Parts: sequence; structure tokens; C-alpha cells
Amino acid sequence: MNAADLKQPLWRVVYTKAANLHSSGDAAGPWHPDKDHVERCAALLRHMEQTVGIQSNAQAANNASTWLKQS
Repeated sequence: MNAADLKQPLWRVVYTKAANLHSSGDAAGPWHPDKDHVERCAALLRHMEQTVGIQSNAQAANNASTWLKQS
């Protein structure tokens, strides 16, 4: 099952040099339904001087559909 297929909003931390929200799945953490939890995880990583962003499954679905159109 793909996170983009779910109706429930899901969130994940995206680990990239510039917190690129268009990154691939190998540059991101697992999906989680609690945005506050994901924001706390991202804050902890930022405290450890990591550059991270937060991505929703809606953003991921939009990015994936863009990639498919470019193929």
C-alpha cells in the first residue's frame, strides 16, 4: 500500500541536504498519522544540526504524479 492511496493525512520527516520535499523515499522516514509527533522528531533532528523538512502524503502524491508525467 502506498501512503498516497490513503484518505487519512500522514506525515514524515524528509532527510535531505536542503530539506528538499521532492526527494525520493530513501531520503525520508516512515509515514506517521500524528503530525505533532513528526514535528517533534524533526525538531530533535534540527537540534542535532540536521537539515530536515516535513512532507505529507498529499505532497508526495502530487510529486509522484509530476514525476510520472515527466517520464
